[in-house]
Amino acid sequence: MTAELERELTAPVPSGTGAGPSPLARCFDTTPERFAAERWNRTPLLLRAADRSWSAVRGFDDLLSPADVDELLGPRGLRTPFFAMVKDGVSLPRSSYTRTANAGNQRLGDLPDPDGIARNHAEGATIVLNALHRVWPPLAVFCRDLAAELGCQTQTNVYVTPPGAQGFKPHHDTHDVLVLQVDGRKHWTIHPPAVELPLRTQPSKDLGPDPVGGRAPIIDAVLEPGDALYLPRGYLHSAQTTDERSIHLTVGLLATTWQDVLTDLLAGAGTGDGEESLVLRRALPLPVEAEGPTGVEPDVAAFRRAALAWLEQLDDAAVERVVAARRRQAVPLEPVGPLAQDRAARTLGPRGGVRPRIGLSTRVRTAGERVELLVGQRTVSFPGWVEPALRAALAGPTSPSSLAAGGAGIDVDDAQVLLRRLLRERVLVPAGAAPEGLR
Repeated sequence: MTAELERELTAPVPSGTGAGPSPLARCFDTTPERFAAERWNRTPLLLRAADRSWSAVRGFDDLLSPADVDELLGPRGLRTPFFAMVKDGVSLPRSSYTRTANAGNQRLGDLPDPDGIARNHAEGATIVLNALHRVWPPLAVFCRDLAAELGCQTQTNVYVTPPGAQGFKPHHDTHDVLVLQVDGRKHWTIHPPAVELPLRTQPSKDLGPDPVGGRAPIIDAVLEPGDALYLPRGYLHSAQTTDERSIHLTVGLLATTWQDVLTDLLAGAGTGDGEESLVLRRALPLPVEAEGPTGVEPDVAAFRRAALAWLEQLDDAAVERVVAARRRQAVPLEPVGPLAQDRAARTLGPRGGVRPRIGLSTRVRTAGERVELLVGQRTVSFPGWVEPALRAALAGPTSPSSLAAGGAGIDVDDAQVLLRRLLRERVLVPAGAAPEGLR
């Protein structure tokens, strides 16, 4: 690996959470640019742990280990729907693997039953941990960094399959996936798509009982710990354990399609003042009988002209705004600890470091002699003269001392007041705070 490539692979991802390799580099020894040019949304990729040049990280058990699975299903008391059990592609009844318990004066009926889980697992059922990026901090950080790197939403499920078992028959996903083998071995068979780039409205169940249709596989391999597999949406796949248990992560990549962009843009269609907008706002004709061959027929030709006129006047900037908004929304909001945040706001000193909260979208606007910070549905108002310092604080890591020395027209005391306010509003977080998982 060249020194230049090593610098690219080990650079922190845009969210600023990382040290060491970025998610793509860690899994596939590649950069986003190379991945986009060679693989994204097109062809599968399998990389063995032994072939990964980043030697510091071989496996994925730091994201989730077998002991972590036991903890989630035991002392942590993970609740449904965050866990389920599947056998031969069929979901087992919850009553067979859950138990009830008291929490104060409430009765909970969706807690894991270790005995039921062990019994079903021994009889060939797969344990599925759903959306674990929402409850397990290492996976939350990994998914957030990957979302920032790829510009699309991510999610993670975990599959714990007993020896000699198959969780699901050949099927396709309607989103791209990364398969990360954590523990044990699993035999994967990948076939070409029956439907190229299927949408969410084109699930596998619509393909019939034999979607493979006798075609030869393009990948037929046993994944071992540390191996990583990328599958674009639509590729048919099935997996079966060998003579040992398997734990793997499936990371879903919920890419924005051009159809999504068009849908977002269509939300504003017909809101202009032109004739084409008026045509789009008109109601369809009533389904009543009338004389003449076209008395009640919709004027399809007029609609087509209006729609084409709307597309013609659509400027590039409008499309770029929609794409940028989708990419901003891809990175989930970094959670903050209420107690730690309160302490930081009360004790921030001149050299105390703060940074912007990951995933938080803000906007600054002037309002007379005031400057306003728009944070979601909230508006936070400041004196107009702090605008340069406010923008500097939102741009990156800072401290009262560095903000005062940076030419923003503010002294240390006022900078301290400003940054403490931004901490209280949960716009900034302490610079030393390690991002945690979504709760």
